[in-house]
Amino acid sequence: MGGVERFVKIPTFEKFEKITSAFYSQSNRNSLVSDTISGDSQEVVSLNAQVLQTRLGELLKHRYQVEGEVVVSLTRTWEPLSLGHNFILKLNSCSPDELSSSSYLKFVLWDQGLNCGDFAIPVKVSHFKEVYFTDRPLSSGVRLSENLLKKCKVDVLKQHANSVQASVNLKSFETASSIRADSPLKWSNLSKLTLINKGQIIDVFASGNGIFVTMKGLALEDGVAGSLVKVKNLSSKKEFLAKVLNESSVKVHL
Repeated sequence: MGGVERFVKIPTFEKFEKITSAFYSQSNRNSLVSDTISGDSQEVVSLNAQVLQTRLGELLKHRYQVEGEVVVSLTRTWEPLSLGHNFILKLNSCSPDELSSSSYLKFVLWDQGLNCGDFAIPVKVSHFKEVYFTDRPLSSGVRLSENLLKKCKVDVLKQHANSVQASVNLKSFETASSIRADSPLKWSNLSKLTLINKGQIIDVFASGNGIFVTMKGLALEDGVAGSLVKVKNLSSKKEFLAKVLNESSVKVHL
């Protein structure tokens, strides 16, 4: 097999010519994939390296429920196999059991209920996702918005592992350090924006048990989006904790 480990002897080509179709059930949601090439049920297709890489990429993406594109590259020679077009490729294990740039996969091939072979092969894996890059130099303390950034598709399993994905809402963040133009935006470059400042008069929205009231309060400390801050009711002088909503309001449950 040119470097690919095989555990079960593969049936001869003559046996495959007798195969008409294979039953594919989507009940095994983690590991079964059916080749989708259209044609007669007696059609024979070639499971070459390109097709195998595509199928393994689909399986890994489904197994780990990730967004973006998962690309698998074989690191050993793969001899093409002739199979019925409804063959089943079942991924048995992945080591390490996570998306990693280098993995060792074990899988089995089935055709019309016939076990065509168990295989083990090392692969290289790439996970392409869109991340933010700076469109211009940014200094520390800049409030972020999409017009300051651009989106680029990169392999997040390699040098861009700590990059901020383009799906993240950046309205509550600012730069924590200076960043050069055309640089990937890293989480280490960011800090949460202070929305509420100590001594600020803010709106307090209180709800609970079918009751909803609003009042004015005095912020007794700084707060970022989603954080809890101590607030004093201007009327009753009572102090309590409230969750920061935006630059002028907080909420509390009664």
